[in-house]
Amino acid sequence: MKPLVSEIRRYLRLWRLLLRLSLSEMLMFRINGLLFGLAPIVWAATVLIFLGVIFSKVKTLGGWSLWETVFLLGVSETVFVVYWASFLINLRNFINEVRTGRFDQSLLKPINSRFLVSFRTLDFTLLGSFINSLAIFVVSLAKVSDQIHFSRLPGFLFLLAAAYAICYLFHFIFASLAFWVVNARPFLDWIFEIADFGHYPAGIYPPSLRMFFTFFIPILFFGYFPTAFLLGRLDNLYLGIAILLILALSIISRLVWRAGLQRYQSASS
Repeated sequence: MKPLVSEIRRYLRLWRLLLRLSLSEMLMFRINGLLFGLAPIVWAATVLIFLGVIFSKVKTLGGWSLWETVFLLGVSETVFVVYWASFLINLRNFINEVRTGRFDQSLLKPINSRFLVSFRTLDFTLLGSFINSLAIFVVSLAKVSDQIHFSRLPGFLFLLAAAYAICYLFHFIFASLAFWVVNARPFLDWIFEIADFGHYPAGIYPPSLRMFFTFFIPILFFGYFPTAFLLGRLDNLYLGIAILLILALSIISRLVWRAGLQRYQSASS
Protein backbone atom coordinates (compact mmCIF):
# COMPACT_ATOMS: atom_id res chain seq x y z
CA MET A 1 0.00 0.00 0.00
CA LYS A 2 2.80 2.42 0.91
CA PRO A 3 4.58 2.04 -2.48
CA LEU A 4 1.28 2.85 -4.23
CA VAL A 5 0.70 5.97 -2.11
CA SER A 6 4.28 7.05 -2.72
CA GLU A 7 3.87 6.59 -6.47
CA ILE A 8 0.63 8.60 -6.48
CA ARG A 9 2.32 11.42 -4.58
CA ARG A 10 5.20 11.36 -7.06
CA TYR A 11 2.85 11.80 -10.01
CA LEU A 12 0.91 14.55 -8.23
CA ARG A 13 4.17 16.46 -7.63
CA LEU A 14 5.11 15.96 -11.26
CA TRP A 15 1.70 17.18 -12.41
CA ARG A 16 2.03 20.33 -10.27
CA LEU A 17 5.37 21.01 -11.94
CA LEU A 18 3.82 20.54 -15.38
CA LEU A 19 1.04 22.97 -14.42
CA ARG A 20 3.59 25.61 -13.42
CA LEU A 21 5.42 25.19 -16.70
CA SER A 22 2.16 25.50 -18.65
CA LEU A 23 1.22 28.68 -16.79
CA SER A 24 4.65 30.16 -17.45
CA GLU A 25 4.29 29.47 -21.17
CA MET A 26 0.91 31.22 -21.27
CA LEU A 27 2.22 34.30 -19.45
CA MET A 28 4.94 34.63 -22.08
CA PHE A 29 2.22 35.37 -24.66
CA ARG A 30 -0.31 37.52 -22.77
CA ILE A 31 -1.98 38.99 -25.86
CA ASN A 32 -2.69 35.52 -27.20
CA GLY A 33 -4.19 34.55 -23.86
CA LEU A 34 -6.35 37.71 -23.85
CA LEU A 35 -7.75 36.96 -27.30
CA PHE A 36 -8.59 33.42 -26.27
CA GLY A 37 -10.34 34.87 -23.23
CA LEU A 38 -12.56 37.18 -25.30
CA ALA A 39 -13.62 34.57 -27.85
CA PRO A 40 -15.85 32.60 -25.40
CA ILE A 41 -17.97 35.72 -24.81
CA VAL A 42 -18.80 35.87 -28.52
CA TRP A 43 -19.48 32.11 -28.54
CA ALA A 44 -21.85 32.32 -25.56
CA ALA A 45 -23.79 35.21 -27.05
CA THR A 46 -24.17 33.33 -30.35
CA VAL A 47 -25.40 30.10 -28.75
CA LEU A 48 -27.82 31.82 -26.39
CA ILE A 49 -29.28 33.85 -29.27
CA PHE A 50 -29.65 30.60 -31.24
CA LEU A 51 -31.53 28.94 -28.37
CA GLY A 52 -33.63 32.05 -27.93
CA VAL A 53 -34.71 31.89 -31.56
CA ILE A 54 -35.63 28.19 -31.23
CA PHE A 55 -37.66 28.69 -28.05
CA SER A 56 -39.45 31.67 -29.53
CA LYS A 57 -41.13 29.12 -31.82
CA VAL A 58 -41.52 26.15 -29.42
CA LYS A 59 -42.18 25.80 -25.68
CA THR A 60 -39.97 22.75 -25.16
CA LEU A 61 -37.13 20.98 -26.98
CA GLY A 62 -37.26 17.22 -26.54
CA GLY A 63 -39.34 17.81 -23.41
CA TRP A 64 -36.84 20.30 -21.95
CA SER A 65 -37.60 23.95 -21.19
CA LEU A 66 -35.38 26.85 -22.22
CA TRP A 67 -33.51 27.09 -18.91
CA GLU A 68 -33.12 23.33 -18.64
CA THR A 69 -31.51 23.36 -22.09
CA VAL A 70 -29.25 26.28 -21.12
CA PHE A 71 -28.28 24.37 -17.98
CA LEU A 72 -27.40 21.35 -20.12
CA LEU A 73 -25.29 23.63 -22.31
CA GLY A 74 -23.46 24.98 -19.25
CA VAL A 75 -22.66 21.49 -17.96
CA SER A 76 -21.59 20.18 -21.38
CA GLU A 77 -19.35 23.14 -22.14
CA THR A 78 -17.72 23.07 -18.70
CA VAL A 79 -16.86 19.39 -19.18
CA PHE A 80 -15.66 20.15 -22.71
CA VAL A 81 -13.33 22.96 -21.60
CA VAL A 82 -11.85 20.84 -18.82
CA TYR A 83 -11.11 17.88 -21.10
CA TRP A 84 -9.79 20.11 -23.90
CA ALA A 85 -7.44 21.96 -21.56
CA SER A 86 -6.21 18.92 -19.64
CA PHE A 87 -5.73 16.13 -22.16
CA LEU A 88 -7.10 16.71 -25.67
CA ILE A 89 -4.39 19.18 -26.62
CA ASN A 90 -1.82 16.66 -25.37
CA LEU A 91 -3.30 13.79 -27.37
CA ARG A 92 -3.15 15.93 -30.51
CA ASN A 93 0.53 16.61 -29.83
CA PHE A 94 1.09 12.90 -29.17
CA ILE A 95 -0.27 12.05 -32.63
CA ASN A 96 2.22 14.44 -34.19
CA GLU A 97 5.06 13.00 -32.09
CA VAL A 98 4.36 9.47 -33.32
CA ARG A 99 4.21 10.65 -36.92
CA THR A 100 7.49 12.59 -36.70
CA GLY A 101 9.37 10.13 -34.48
CA ARG A 102 9.63 12.53 -31.51
CA PHE A 103 7.66 10.07 -29.39
CA ASP A 104 11.07 8.51 -28.61
CA GLN A 105 11.71 11.34 -26.15
CA SER A 106 8.64 10.41 -24.10
CA LEU A 107 9.63 6.75 -24.01
CA LEU A 108 13.10 7.60 -22.69
CA LYS A 109 11.87 9.66 -19.74
CA PRO A 110 11.73 7.94 -16.29
CA ILE A 111 7.94 8.18 -16.08
CA ASN A 112 4.92 6.34 -17.41
CA SER A 113 4.78 7.32 -21.09
CA ARG A 114 0.98 7.16 -21.23
CA PHE A 115 0.67 9.62 -18.36
CA LEU A 116 3.19 11.94 -19.98
CA VAL A 117 1.57 12.05 -23.42
CA SER A 118 -1.88 12.49 -21.86
CA PHE A 119 -1.27 15.19 -19.23
CA ARG A 120 1.98 16.92 -20.13
CA THR A 121 0.44 20.37 -20.67
CA LEU A 122 -2.52 22.27 -19.29
CA ASP A 123 -3.90 24.89 -21.68
CA PHE A 124 -4.44 27.97 -19.50
CA THR A 125 -5.60 30.00 -22.51
CA LEU A 126 -8.95 28.27 -22.01
CA LEU A 127 -9.42 29.89 -18.60
CA GLY A 128 -11.76 32.44 -20.15
CA SER A 129 -13.82 29.65 -21.73
CA PHE A 130 -14.03 27.88 -18.38
CA ILE A 131 -15.23 30.99 -16.54
CA ASN A 132 -17.74 31.68 -19.30
CA SER A 133 -19.16 28.13 -19.21
CA LEU A 134 -19.23 28.20 -15.43
CA ALA A 135 -21.20 31.46 -15.51
CA ILE A 136 -23.81 29.89 -17.80
CA PHE A 137 -23.93 26.88 -15.46
CA VAL A 138 -24.44 28.99 -12.31
CA VAL A 139 -27.07 31.33 -13.79
CA SER A 140 -29.10 28.50 -15.33
CA LEU A 141 -28.75 26.43 -12.14
CA ALA A 142 -30.52 29.18 -10.24
CA LYS A 143 -33.37 29.03 -12.77
CA VAL A 144 -33.89 25.26 -12.44
CA SER A 145 -33.04 24.94 -8.73
CA ASP A 146 -36.65 24.06 -7.83
CA GLN A 147 -36.28 20.81 -9.81
CA ILE A 148 -33.11 19.70 -8.03
CA HIS A 149 -33.02 17.51 -4.92
CA PHE A 150 -29.95 17.39 -2.71
CA SER A 151 -30.09 13.60 -2.67
CA ARG A 152 -29.22 13.57 -6.40
CA LEU A 153 -26.12 15.74 -6.00
CA PRO A 154 -23.70 12.87 -5.21
CA GLY A 155 -24.88 11.00 -8.31
CA PHE A 156 -24.47 14.16 -10.38
CA LEU A 157 -20.89 14.65 -9.16
CA PHE A 158 -20.13 10.99 -9.80
CA LEU A 159 -21.48 11.22 -13.35
CA LEU A 160 -19.38 14.35 -13.94
CA ALA A 161 -16.26 12.45 -12.86
CA ALA A 162 -17.38 9.51 -15.01
CA ALA A 163 -17.92 11.89 -17.94
CA TYR A 164 -14.31 13.03 -17.69
CA ALA A 165 -13.01 9.45 -17.45
CA ILE A 166 -15.15 8.20 -20.35
CA CYS A 167 -14.23 11.21 -22.45
CA TYR A 168 -10.52 10.70 -21.80
CA LEU A 169 -10.53 6.94 -22.42
CA PHE A 170 -12.57 7.27 -25.60
CA HIS A 171 -10.30 9.97 -27.04
CA PHE A 172 -7.18 8.10 -25.94
CA ILE A 173 -8.22 4.96 -27.82
CA PHE A 174 -8.65 6.91 -31.04
CA ALA A 175 -5.43 8.87 -30.50
CA SER A 176 -3.58 5.56 -30.09
CA LEU A 177 -4.53 4.67 -33.65
CA ALA A 178 -1.59 6.92 -34.54
CA PHE A 179 0.54 3.77 -34.22
CA TRP A 180 -1.30 2.27 -37.22
CA VAL A 181 -2.30 5.22 -39.44
CA VAL A 182 -0.26 8.08 -40.84
CA ASN A 183 -2.35 10.76 -39.16
CA ALA A 184 -4.95 9.91 -36.51
CA ARG A 185 -5.89 13.52 -35.80
CA PRO A 186 -9.01 13.43 -38.05
CA PHE A 187 -10.44 10.84 -35.63
CA LEU A 188 -10.20 13.31 -32.74
CA ASP A 189 -11.60 16.10 -34.91
CA TRP A 190 -14.52 13.85 -35.82
CA ILE A 191 -15.30 13.14 -32.15
CA PHE A 192 -14.97 16.86 -31.41
CA GLU A 193 -17.56 17.70 -34.05
CA ILE A 194 -20.00 14.91 -33.23
CA ALA A 195 -19.87 15.80 -29.52
CA ASP A 196 -22.07 18.80 -30.35
CA PHE A 197 -25.00 16.37 -30.48
CA GLY A 198 -24.63 16.03 -26.72
CA HIS A 199 -25.37 19.72 -26.15
CA TYR A 200 -29.07 19.20 -26.77
CA PRO A 201 -31.74 17.08 -25.01
CA ALA A 202 -31.51 13.44 -26.08
CA GLY A 203 -35.27 13.34 -26.55
CA ILE A 204 -34.91 15.04 -29.93
CA TYR A 205 -33.12 11.94 -31.28
CA PRO A 206 -34.74 8.60 -32.23
CA PRO A 207 -34.20 5.67 -29.79
CA SER A 208 -31.66 3.96 -32.08
CA LEU A 209 -29.49 7.08 -32.17
CA ARG A 210 -29.74 7.54 -28.40
CA MET A 211 -28.55 3.96 -27.97
CA PHE A 212 -25.67 4.62 -30.38
CA PHE A 213 -24.65 7.77 -28.48
CA THR A 214 -24.75 5.86 -25.19
CA PHE A 215 -22.78 2.67 -25.86
CA PHE A 216 -20.83 3.07 -29.11
CA ILE A 217 -19.95 6.77 -29.21
CA PRO A 218 -20.84 7.72 -25.61
CA ILE A 219 -21.19 11.48 -26.08
CA LEU A 220 -24.38 11.57 -23.99
CA PHE A 221 -22.20 10.82 -20.97
CA PHE A 222 -20.16 13.96 -21.64
CA GLY A 223 -22.90 16.25 -20.34
CA TYR A 224 -26.44 15.08 -20.97
CA PHE A 225 -26.60 12.17 -18.51
CA PRO A 226 -25.15 14.12 -15.53
CA THR A 227 -27.56 16.99 -16.21
CA ALA A 228 -30.58 14.73 -16.72
CA PHE A 229 -29.78 12.86 -13.50
CA LEU A 230 -29.60 16.07 -11.47
CA LEU A 231 -32.92 17.24 -12.91
CA GLY A 232 -34.57 13.96 -11.99
CA ARG A 233 -34.94 12.77 -15.58
CA LEU A 234 -32.64 9.75 -15.18
CA ASP A 235 -32.65 6.84 -12.74
CA ASN A 236 -29.77 5.23 -10.85
CA LEU A 237 -29.31 2.58 -13.53
CA TYR A 238 -27.05 4.94 -15.46
CA LEU A 239 -24.61 5.12 -12.56
CA GLY A 240 -23.95 1.41 -13.05
CA ILE A 241 -23.79 1.80 -16.82
CA ALA A 242 -21.16 4.51 -16.39
CA ILE A 243 -19.03 2.21 -14.22
CA LEU A 244 -19.26 -0.66 -16.70
CA LEU A 245 -18.42 1.64 -19.60
CA ILE A 246 -15.36 3.00 -17.80
CA LEU A 247 -14.14 -0.53 -17.08
CA ALA A 248 -14.68 -1.61 -20.70
CA LEU A 249 -12.95 1.47 -22.14
CA SER A 250 -10.07 1.09 -19.64
CA ILE A 251 -9.42 -2.47 -20.80
CA ILE A 252 -9.67 -1.54 -24.48
CA SER A 253 -7.41 1.49 -24.10
CA ARG A 254 -4.79 -0.59 -22.26
CA LEU A 255 -4.82 -3.29 -24.93
CA VAL A 256 -4.63 -0.77 -27.79
CA TRP A 257 -1.79 1.13 -26.09
CA ARG A 258 0.27 -2.00 -25.49
CA ALA A 259 -0.26 -3.22 -29.04
CA GLY A 260 0.67 0.21 -30.36
CA LEU A 261 3.91 0.33 -28.37
CA GLN A 262 4.91 -3.03 -29.79
CA ARG A 263 4.21 -1.80 -33.29
CA TYR A 264 5.93 1.57 -32.91
CA GLN A 265 9.28 2.01 -34.65
CA SER A 266 11.47 4.74 -33.23
CA ALA A 267 13.16 7.36 -35.35
CA SER A 268 16.47 5.59 -34.76
CA SER A 269 15.19 2.24 -36.08
